[in-house]
Amino acid sequence: MELVRSVAFFGLMVLSLWTFLPVSGSNNALDCCLRTSQVPIPRKIVLHYEVQRIYDGCPIHAVVFITMRGKQLCAPPHAHWVRRLTERLDSVYQAKVRALGQHRGTS
Repeated sequence: MELVRSVAFFGLMVLSLWTFLPVSGSNNALDCCLRTSQVPIPRKIVLHYEVQRIYDGCPIHAVVFITMRGKQLCAPPHAHWVRRLTERLDSVYQAKVRALGQHRGTS
C-alpha cells in the first residue's frame, strides 16, 4: 500500500511540474533589461543588437547591445547615440548581405 501511495505521489509531482513548465519556460522576463544606461557604448565592442519591447513581456522598452564578449548592455531606445549606433550596425549588416549576394552571383 505504501508503494502505491509513493507512486501516486510521484505521479502527481511529475504532472504538476509538467503543467507549470510551459508557463515558466515561455516567460522571457528573466532575460529582460530592468533599466538602461545613458553611457554611450563604443561601436568597436558591439556585434549586434536586439530591441526589447514591453509587449514581449519586459518591463521597459530598450535596445540591447550584444558585445564581442557576449555581454548584454541595455540602452534607452530614443537616445541619439543609440539611434546612431543601431543605424551603423544596420548599414554594416546590409553591406555584408549585399557582398554575400554579389559573391553568390559570381560563382
